[in-house]
Amino acid sequence: MTIENHKNDTSLAIEVKDLTYEFPRSNSATSPKIGLQDINLSINWSNSVLLVGPNGSGKSTLLRILAGKTLIKKGQLKLGGFDPFEFSTKTKHHNSDINNYITYLGTEWITNSVIKRDIPVNLLLSSIGGDLYLARRNLLIEILDIDPSWSMINLSDGERRRVQIAMGLIKPWKLLLLDEVTIDLDVVVRSKLLNYLKNECNERNCTVVYATHIFDGLGNEWCDRLLHLNSGQIVNDVQMNKIKFESNLDKDVDEKDDNETIIIKKSSTLHPLALYWLNKDLEERGSREDEKLKMAKRHNDWKNSRDGHYFDANEDKLKTYFKNTRSDK
Repeated sequence: MTIENHKNDTSLAIEVKDLTYEFPRSNSATSPKIGLQDINLSINWSNSVLLVGPNGSGKSTLLRILAGKTLIKKGQLKLGGFDPFEFSTKTKHHNSDINNYITYLGTEWITNSVIKRDIPVNLLLSSIGGDLYLARRNLLIEILDIDPSWSMINLSDGERRRVQIAMGLIKPWKLLLLDEVTIDLDVVVRSKLLNYLKNECNERNCTVVYATHIFDGLGNEWCDRLLHLNSGQIVNDVQMNKIKFESNLDKDVDEKDDNETIIIKKSSTLHPLALYWLNKDLEERGSREDEKLKMAKRHNDWKNSRDGHYFDANEDKLKTYFKNTRSDK
């Protein structure tokens, strides 16, 4: 079943029944470690879901299983009404469908030595379909504040992360699985990206499952549902319309057992200020081309100032300086 066939799909985006996953044993003497236990989950289309839990709780394991990257032996899994693991044994046409249907972005990409080589960003984007989806590519370049002329070898981890996200989102997807990929992004880029993903869910009937430890700027205006995992089990499964925010609460969180409502105390945060400041920085900077012109002028000004201070036509002042300060003279 292709993406086009799912435009009016009435199936669930994700349907998991009685899923238990044990990690492979390192040797015969060790006991198996349970990564997930008795997971039952149903997620509708057009939903943005936040996945919460401590390190080792099973978030990454669940996302990798949903992406078809980790095989399960106990339980049932359907994405959009089909079993993703069936595609590995069927035709190339089906394999192509599943690759276009699900996009998974994890943290392991940033350690790949290939993306730290002298490769132009525009070449990378073209290699994964950027020329076929020009409108999406150009919008993602703008949202993620990417300069296509960058070389991957000269980028910071945050800039490489932006390129990774752009590469993953250029092709249209139906189900997007994000595992801590926004950890390196500044608050402005992260905010724009989350707004973009929310619009994708609403406009194209897509679903996003987003695992993160960073909650600034996230609330019921972005996610529809909050899943809490601990020790491989779903501890809480809360619709965001059940969560309220109050300023006069005498404790941080009040869970109401009667109607499953959760009340959270409004807290002070520097997130709005950081967002405001960084947006002003971007306005002052202008476009990436404006930035290049400013940096070139700044470099020339610095170079001219340095040359005029240390060197002239008659004397090498830098050489004289070191000669006069030698300890063995």
